Amino acid sequence: CDVDVIGSNSLLGELELVQIVEEVYRRLGIRVCLHINNRKILAGIAEVIGAPDKIIDITVAIDKLDKIGVEAVNAELAERGLSEKAVKALQPILNLAGTTAEKLTALRTILVNSEIGLKGVAELEELFGLIEATGVQLNIELDLCLARGLNYYTGAIFEVKALDAQIGSITGGGRYDNLTGIFGMPGVSGVGISFGADRIFDVLNQLDLYPK
Repeated sequence: CDVDVIGSNSLLGELELVQIVEEVYRRLGIRVCLHINNRKILAGIAEVIGAPDKIIDITVAIDKLDKIGVEAVNAELAERGLSEKAVKALQPILNLAGTTAEKLTALRTILVNSEIGLKGVAELEELFGLIEATGVQLNIELDLCLARGLNYYTGAIFEVKALDAQIGSITGGGRYDNLTGIFGMPGVSGVGISFGADRIFDVLNQLDLYPK
């Protein structure tokens, strides 16, 4: 129950996955929001606040932002060994709001001293440009707190949530540049998403969306 595009680093791969998500959930009749972030932006954030070695601690904490709020996230960051200065430097990012374009413009300023961070911003600008140009109607949000399996992904990361059912992510994935190296084929880029069949089944049951 998944889709992968292997052997190209073109962002048209990411675009096709977005189009597939739109088509699948349109056919199933499930209203969803697709959350998108980029692994390079997360690396850039850790870099500019002076804690590149704490990237996993940072993302595990900020991933809980919508559940526990800013103050609790800050407390957890301190517990995980981040300095007061680093936590303070993170605040403009935690409080970033506005449209996708406004968030990307703000990120360009925040990440101005991070080469990897700016590369992530450029990739997202290109991807959102492709999404707009192809007329995708899906509800999409640039979500800077989205982390997913950090050691696995190297570029765009995706997560789909159902709008009308209380359940976690029902689809997720992202870009992985070196995963094929495990199988003796280094340097092959790929991007993929996995549909959570059991969770989608639960959503269809909850919302009574099966044909009569």
